[in-house]
Amino acid sequence: MWKWETEKEAKGIVVIVHNMLEHTGRYAFVITKLRREGYHVIMGDLRGQGQTSRVHRGHVDRFEEYHEQVLEWLSIAEEYHLPVFTLGVGLGGLILLNLLEKVDLKVEGVMLISPLVAFQQNISTRRNFLASSFGTVAKDAKFDTGIRVEGLTRNKEVIEDTNKDALMLNKVSYNWYKTILETMKTTMENVQHISPIPMLLMLGTDDKIVDIDSIRQIGKNLNTNELYFKAWHGLNHEIHNEPERENVMRYIVSFMNNRIHYIGLMIEDDE
Repeated sequence: MWKWETEKEAKGIVVIVHNMLEHTGRYAFVITKLRREGYHVIMGDLRGQGQTSRVHRGHVDRFEEYHEQVLEWLSIAEEYHLPVFTLGVGLGGLILLNLLEKVDLKVEGVMLISPLVAFQQNISTRRNFLASSFGTVAKDAKFDTGIRVEGLTRNKEVIEDTNKDALMLNKVSYNWYKTILETMKTTMENVQHISPIPMLLMLGTDDKIVDIDSIRQIGKNLNTNELYFKAWHGLNHEIHNEPERENVMRYIVSFMNNRIHYIGLMIEDDE
């Protein structure tokens, strides 16, 4: 887990939960933007990804292992005594939604980018589903998901950097995939049980990884009086890495600034 502090007078703190197959190092742009806007950032690599493990890469025994990590990061964030926000991307969004169904988090707002609540149905995902259903396969045996960075973003610079990134995963365990599928199902069945909380929900309409109709369904079923929804036309799964990412970050910052104003913390604009 790492902390990045703003050089300005801090407005709040953002706990970021990253996507599947990736790691913290891919969020330099997001972290820089948040710090420039007066927000501290806390983030770490999820279990089995990034620098967390050399042996169990692409594998977790229980989905709750992710919960334990996020709760630890939130506990550290609370020590700042500032408004706390969470930002979940893909798998990170699924983790936050599933956690919110079980725990009332002490946060000012939740921001979700392309939450992984259902895979796009195609030949690759159907193959992966069948493979993960084989009871005779060792739970830590691994297979290639078929997900490539070219299907995540149109940003050529990000694609080039990611293809050279040794910390990126291509393979995951059968147990990981089965656990994700089960969690997707239970999360969507119980999303209405989440306590009312301000939320920003965003997706790219050309997402090739997540079923965007399922993401839209979250917004319809949430029990909240404050939901901000944005579908970015023509953007892929990683909207925060797309060529339009400056605009995406403006939405994120505006959501948090609005919450800060609402709770009565004054913000001085440098411009």
